[in-house]
Amino acid sequence: MTDAAPSFDTQRDGASRYLAAIREHWLLIVILVAVAVASAAAYSYTATKKYKAEADVLVSPISQGDTTYTGLGLITESNALGSGVLTAARIIQTPQVAQAVADHYDFGLSRDALLGSISVTPLSQGNLVSIVATASNGERAKQIANAFMKEAIAQRSARFHAVVRSAVERTQAQLDATPPAQTDTIDGLRARLSLLQSLEGGPDPTLSVTSEAVPPGGPAWPRPKLAVAVALIVALLLGIGAALGLEVFNPRINREEELLLNQRLPILARVPRVRRSVASRYLTRRGKLPPHIWEAYRTLRASLTGAGPDGGFPRTILVTSAIPGEAKTMTSVNFAVTLALAGQRVILIDADLRRPMIATVFGAAARTNGFGLLLLGNSTAEQAMLQAPGTPNLQLLLSNPQHAHLVDMLERERIESVLTQLEGMADVIVIDSPPLTEVADALTLADVVDITLVAVRLGRSRRDRLDELRRALAQRGVSPAGFVVTTRRLAPRKGYGYGYQGGPRLQPAVEPPTDPTARPRGVKTARAE
Repeated sequence: MTDAAPSFDTQRDGASRYLAAIREHWLLIVILVAVAVASAAAYSYTATKKYKAEADVLVSPISQGDTTYTGLGLITESNALGSGVLTAARIIQTPQVAQAVADHYDFGLSRDALLGSISVTPLSQGNLVSIVATASNGERAKQIANAFMKEAIAQRSARFHAVVRSAVERTQAQLDATPPAQTDTIDGLRARLSLLQSLEGGPDPTLSVTSEAVPPGGPAWPRPKLAVAVALIVALLLGIGAALGLEVFNPRINREEELLLNQRLPILARVPRVRRSVASRYLTRRGKLPPHIWEAYRTLRASLTGAGPDGGFPRTILVTSAIPGEAKTMTSVNFAVTLALAGQRVILIDADLRRPMIATVFGAAARTNGFGLLLLGNSTAEQAMLQAPGTPNLQLLLSNPQHAHLVDMLERERIESVLTQLEGMADVIVIDSPPLTEVADALTLADVVDITLVAVRLGRSRRDRLDELRRALAQRGVSPAGFVVTTRRLAPRKGYGYGYQGGPRLQPAVEPPTDPTARPRGVKTARAE
């Protein structure tokens, strides 16, 4: 029983994944079905109609024990089941019969075209041969089917007459040559001659008309209802197959259920996606975020209550992601702002030495005596930090792109020394790190913080890179506290809640930069993290 439970759970999770894929790609399925049904309907009502008519021929093969018709070339029975019917079917569908139909009827079709317009099917159980003709109208189909039936019987009858006439002549010659004394022979020949003479002028007894073809009540093709039904079923199967194929071969994570089932970590907050124009205005301090965005970060703040090592709120929080573009920087900034608004003293560290973005978000130039110099021990914490523009209780420890070479200084001892200096100046320290699978910087940072948050953006995050992130952290004994998920659902323009009116949108930096050559990097919202 214990061995069967995981298998059942795996199957259930797989079924849930496939059902979710169908729900997610429902529009693709609907489009495929609509196109297929519309195409089938359009073709059915515009295609050239084809009519079919059927004529049946009864086959009465001669028994092998019957000597009456011996030598007359008639269809006889054999040991093979239905061999007589098969022989009759081959006789009907011959070029000779088709040529006779072409010569005697004004169908305007060649011999080969006539052969292509019929199908001859032997029905062994009923000793019948079905002749089905296909034409552009019902009357023509009826005429072609009956023509083949009549010509086939006529040719077989003409052949039968010739064979009987020849047999009569031979029997008469034998009778004339027989001496009168051989009375028994003479009587037998006379009886045979009388029988043959009775057969002269008669039809082939093995082939007869069972039913002539009649005009059909409607076209056999196209059949709109059948065509639409088949198109519907096929398109539905193709659509479902395409949805499952996209799910199997798509490397990106599109649903929260996949995070919960595969990663087994909680979702601490769901941040609605914002339009690119809204994000651009916010990052360039010309607009604000919708209230639902801030409510998501307030939810994150509430979710981390009691998540610290001592059961309180965590003192040091690392925000990372698997790849760039998963909104980790936006998560770090906005989470730090909500903590500061709650009255906590917050320090936000930009630990991404290669691509620092926090200075750009706040409109503050990265100071030369920032995070990099604090790592080197060439500056004090008070000198390195900058008050966040328009956000009380929030201080920034920025990085400068010119200090990218200091990534080799991200050693555990140095980071712990920096955090020790900062702990007395803040209640919470939020660290924005580079993507963990891109560079190894975040691994050292994850070793020294209280908790690690992983930013995930549905529709962009890759499951293989996220698995790689989990493996890298697990090797160091680190288990993330949970995910901050940027959903695929757009944030509503108006909603229940309130936004944030201050901070990184309204006021300039408190202090000018000490290095006039250091400027914030340009904002690219399409690549913003």
